[in-house]
Amino acid sequence: MPQIEEVGAYIRGIWLLIFGDKSGYDWLDITALGVWRSFAAILWCLPAMAVSWGAWRLYYLANMPVGSEAGLPFILKLLLVDLATWILPLLLMAALAKPLGYAEHLAVIIIATNWLWVPVFYAMAVPAAMRLILPGSEGLTSLLSLILLMAAFMAVFRLMKTIANNQTLLAAALSSLLILPSLMLGEGLQRYFGLMPI
Repeated sequence: MPQIEEVGAYIRGIWLLIFGDKSGYDWLDITALGVWRSFAAILWCLPAMAVSWGAWRLYYLANMPVGSEAGLPFILKLLLVDLATWILPLLLMAALAKPLGYAEHLAVIIIATNWLWVPVFYAMAVPAAMRLILPGSEGLTSLLSLILLMAAFMAVFRLMKTIANNQTLLAAALSSLLILPSLMLGEGLQRYFGLMPI
């Protein structure tokens, strides 16, 4: 499990890459072990995820009939959705790496995006926390969530552009492979598991 100092170094490297500075690679562990260790980012994100789950639970109950339940099974389903939307797009990227010709970039894509999600999840937890402590703030928090989501998408694109050596079309394709399946899968799984209010 990477310690906080190491995680901070990874995030600094990603920040540099987002702004086109390839010295950011020096802050990342770009090895086979580094690929596997980067999935520890999921554990680092669990507290932020928990805040978002709490906010979604309140939203769900507020829009469901009185007496509806959203206990531990509800939270476990939210965890499963988050894990699926994190991991499955990376598996898709791995499956398409050779056919689409970006296999040489695959390791750094996985490492960088895994660690990118740490600041993204904590940023997205801010409006979720506001919903928990400030009832009636849905309008403001929804706007803030949208702004943060757009900023995350832009960060992904800029990160992919640096990794792809400034090939804009490849960066757009890589960004789409990460973002679109995650969005579609997230909504589909939420509906399948009954996590959306009726």
